[in-house]
Amino acid sequence: MRKIIVDHLWNGDPCPDERVRAMLELEERSEGLSVKVEAPVLHEQKIPDAPMGTRVEGLWEYDVVELFLVGPGHQYFELELGAGGHYLALSFDSIRHRSNDHKNFSPVLRHHKTPEKTWVSELIVPWSILPENIRAMNAFVIAVGQFLSMTPLPGDKPDFHQPDYFEKYASTH
Repeated sequence: MRKIIVDHLWNGDPCPDERVRAMLELEERSEGLSVKVEAPVLHEQKIPDAPMGTRVEGLWEYDVVELFLVGPGHQYFELELGAGGHYLALSFDSIRHRSNDHKNFSPVLRHHKTPEKTWVSELIVPWSILPENIRAMNAFVIAVGQFLSMTPLPGDKPDFHQPDYFEKYASTH
């Protein structure tokens, strides 16, 4: 199992709002990659008006934790888990060029809030929709106007679609 903490701004600077952070747990299982996200419940959160457990296009416009997994070249998979129990899964065959919207992907999404004022979402992404030979990854948080990244990215503004700057990842699958 791999645990990841995202608590710095996209460019590596400390986040000015200490409440904004997330913890991810990744575990490779026979049926796919188990992803668990835990982040604080913030009273000013942006949550889409959609049933919990559903796919929401444009989920990045709301409070969300994102995981990017990069395969060969610039193929990558993006998973978004929202503060309201929503998800979005997308595949790209090059930077910002979607190759699959995964509209038929309907995971069992477990979502709850804890007494410690955090929200938790968990699901399993089947190996069949992930890139083969995952070589790099990054995780991001968008919440209350802040953009955080596990691995710092270059540029004048947040741009999460920069797989060449992601942390190395060695999948055992």
